[in-house]
Amino acid sequence: MFYDVIWSGAPVLWIRINKGIGLDTTQHKARLRHYFDGVGFARWSAIYGDAELSAVRKTIRAGHNVMLGTAEAWVAESFPQPAGATALDAGCGTGLFSLALARRGFQVSAADLAPQMASATAANAAAAGLSDRVSAWAADLEEVHGSYNLVSCFDVLIHYPSETFSGMLAHLASLSQGTLIFTYAPYSAFLATMHRIGAFFPRSQRRTDIKMIRDTQVRQALEASGMRLRRAKRVGKGFYHVMLVEAVRFPS
Repeated sequence: MFYDVIWSGAPVLWIRINKGIGLDTTQHKARLRHYFDGVGFARWSAIYGDAELSAVRKTIRAGHNVMLGTAEAWVAESFPQPAGATALDAGCGTGLFSLALARRGFQVSAADLAPQMASATAANAAAAGLSDRVSAWAADLEEVHGSYNLVSCFDVLIHYPSETFSGMLAHLASLSQGTLIFTYAPYSAFLATMHRIGAFFPRSQRRTDIKMIRDTQVRQALEASGMRLRRAKRVGKGFYHVMLVEAVRFPS
């Protein structure tokens, strides 16, 4: 989970922490697409890249890098010889993890809700000489189909409330032949308090809503999808807070 604070006169990002009550899913996805395909694309491209950042956003970049580094290490352990293996990077952003997987030998399908993000992934793959291993396109997570050895989904489910979280996680699990790695925003009393404080700020100041999910719901959703939690790690750096999870399918 990540969020900025509002500084007087400073154009920083405000991400509201929210429980997602009364959410219209179609409108919510449309708002997310509009944000991440517009002003959010520039903001997050800078965070994902090497541009100069504010002190707050530097902590978000640092946390995101720790999360990706941990996920890469887990993949290296779970897939010591991935040549020929297939991977889906759902919510690929600018392609950081997609390219990391391709370099390891995966054939990667990369999808993102925002067309600009998917285009950036394709461009970055081409610049890295990995176009033959990375296929990128714009799509709603729930519109993605297929079967993959590995499915990854980072900092996407954090935008969806408990009412839709389990269904979306189940869909991701259905795409995985064996391994699913994802992040979610874990519930905590402190962040719930931040949610209540954030509610007092003008809606025009907010850009995306972060939805907190209880750990029990995650485990139950995985089990209902035929998967079990293999390992999990809480990643917290400044204004970036997520739970990184690796799940594997139950033996048939």
